[in-house]
Amino acid sequence: MIKLEDIKKYESYIIEKRRDFHKHPETGFKEFRTSKIIKEELLDMGFEITEGVGVTGIVGKLVGNSNGKTVLLRADIDALNMQEETDVDYKSVNDGVMHSCGHDTHTAMLLGACKYFSENKEKLNGILKVVFQSAEEGPMPGGGSFVVKDGHLDDVDAVFGQHITTSDLSGTISIKKGPAMAAPDEFKITINAVGTHASAPHTGSDAILISAEVVSSLQKIVSRNISPLDAAVISVCTIHGGTAFNILPDKVELTGTIRTLKKDTRQFIFRRMKEITDAIASMNNCDISLELIEAYPPLYNHEKESDFIVDIAEKLIGKDNVYILDEPSMGGEDFSYYLEKRPGSYFWLGGRCKDAKTTYYNHNPKFNIDENALFIGTAMHINIAIEYLSK
Repeated sequence: MIKLEDIKKYESYIIEKRRDFHKHPETGFKEFRTSKIIKEELLDMGFEITEGVGVTGIVGKLVGNSNGKTVLLRADIDALNMQEETDVDYKSVNDGVMHSCGHDTHTAMLLGACKYFSENKEKLNGILKVVFQSAEEGPMPGGGSFVVKDGHLDDVDAVFGQHITTSDLSGTISIKKGPAMAAPDEFKITINAVGTHASAPHTGSDAILISAEVVSSLQKIVSRNISPLDAAVISVCTIHGGTAFNILPDKVELTGTIRTLKKDTRQFIFRRMKEITDAIASMNNCDISLELIEAYPPLYNHEKESDFIVDIAEKLIGKDNVYILDEPSMGGEDFSYYLEKRPGSYFWLGGRCKDAKTTYYNHNPKFNIDENALFIGTAMHINIAIEYLSK
């Protein structure tokens, strides 16, 4: 077991890289600066690399002291379209772009592990693959789909990933075995009706009223068409329509998200939404188009590999700091592509400062983490690779 004190020498490197990536965030499939730095670092460390995976993704390979099994560790490298509101010295210099999900930390932690193995190659009883993946936040279908499609998992025995979160205190690790995260699909509904003066609604077809009917009917799918024992969410998140207080518009657009944990439930909701929008269009003498933007599949953590993660985490930070979750998250994550292809597991790394007066969760413009968590995440990467390849 590689302990936290064993990687103390990499502290300044990990923090320096994390802050640099945080200061220069880039969104999905546009992470050119980030990718260039990763490439240069991996080459200096002696890794074989494949670049341009999903436009900007990098795959690295390091052969240890044998050609045994192959284990894959993954970090995502993209940021979000969000204006940062923190006051840190390394605040984003790219207007309207921020690492508010923590992918800067993921990249730095995996680079820290790579640096460790470049200096301790003899500890690898097999082959280490690392993926620095583009576009986890989209656009769809996400960068993970290209990693799998291009065959980078074909020679891999197991895959592992982690995600930092301020939902949990720094110094903790959480994991959900089995169904762990949802498919985060998107939808867009366009209602094309007949606009008219608000004083004479009978001379047109009211797109605003029709949109209200659509929203109400969509909510009935979860409450009345799906078993209460099956988790699903349909949320309408934007409604755009109208130009004046006394005009009924001829067009309204709605967008939102669908979250499901089961493939059959996912497909049922797709079918039911089409049936509902077609029926409402017929009843209201208008045209309604439904666009479904399929995202990542649900994320399923394999039992054996999840137990493996729990064992390593308990040895590293103590049993009292490791939590096995009972309930999945309805958030989405494109590491699900990897877990469909190969056995593995995905876990949560606590990143909230213990003395924080206010918690700013992932995807908040004030999001920031306790950098002490970076060494736990780096140590988890290192121990996963060593222990998996030694079995």
